[in-house]
Amino acid sequence: MNPLLAAQPPPERREAIGRAGLASLLAIASMDGPPSPIALRTITAIRDHLIRLPIRLEELEPLTPEQLAAAVPEPEWRERILRGMTVLALLEDEPGEIRLARLEATARALAIDDAPVRAFRHVLEHQFNLVRLDIMRRGFQRGAAAAYLHDEGPAGALQIARSILKREDPALARRYRALADLPHGSLGRAYLAFIDANGFSVPGELGGPPPPVVRHDCCHVLGGYGTSPSEECGVLGFQAGFGRNDPFFTILFALAQFQLGIGSTPVTAAETGQADPEVIFRGLEHGLGVTRDLISDWDPWDDFPLPLEEVRRQYGIRPRQAV
Repeated sequence: MNPLLAAQPPPERREAIGRAGLASLLAIASMDGPPSPIALRTITAIRDHLIRLPIRLEELEPLTPEQLAAAVPEPEWRERILRGMTVLALLEDEPGEIRLARLEATARALAIDDAPVRAFRHVLEHQFNLVRLDIMRRGFQRGAAAAYLHDEGPAGALQIARSILKREDPALARRYRALADLPHGSLGRAYLAFIDANGFSVPGELGGPPPPVVRHDCCHVLGGYGTSPSEECGVLGFQAGFGRNDPFFTILFALAQFQLGIGSTPVTAAETGQADPEVIFRGLEHGLGVTRDLISDWDPWDDFPLPLEEVRRQYGIRPRQAV
């Protein structure tokens, strides 16, 4: 479980914080008129999958930044609320300067780190290289690369370099293709079946991804996620739930790639308008139940020979329909 999302408010504060958070989301959604359909879907998804309280949105009055600061003095919950507000603003068809001003005023009133707001400003100002840098520095890719280099050493660095330079690595490709020799029902066989069913390549093959991406692909397999844009957003939400990194920047990766049209990976073409907040936050709730960081603290080779269902049980990965 992501340490930045692990705790729930104490019982005596849970409803007050939940209501303040939802009221602040309504405030930024209502800056230039009634909340848009996607804003309402986002607020509802956050309520249902993170706050998990039956709070009726029509009962709430939007809060000003100062009212939010008075209602929620705890820094941890201030940070979570600001991140939720920023995600909502990014999902709007036209994020706009008016929402940037409200986010900046909220960060000042709450006296907390405004890293999500700076990322929003970069999007708004079309500083897309800075958006990509934000994602790379704070998102899951850094953890995946660091973990791979820790596990594989200098050979791993050479493998990553070859992939970036689009050079084949026959020995590495053979290692992955040998997963076909593992027993039926194993994680390794399931991973290879996922790759082949989607027309992908394994690391080392021409067009194959850098080896650290295998951890992300294994999250598809373990979590039961497909490869459509919406499903990619879901698996990234899943990763945000269990990862050690700031979950906002993992979700920003999804929004940049599939909602905002900002290419955040050379592997997949950027798209717009494809993110479904319900899928993202249901995925995040799914990931909150996972007991290990499958990106930064896991080597899939340790578990490739094991039955897929055994690996899921070992790490507390529930079936998606049970979330």
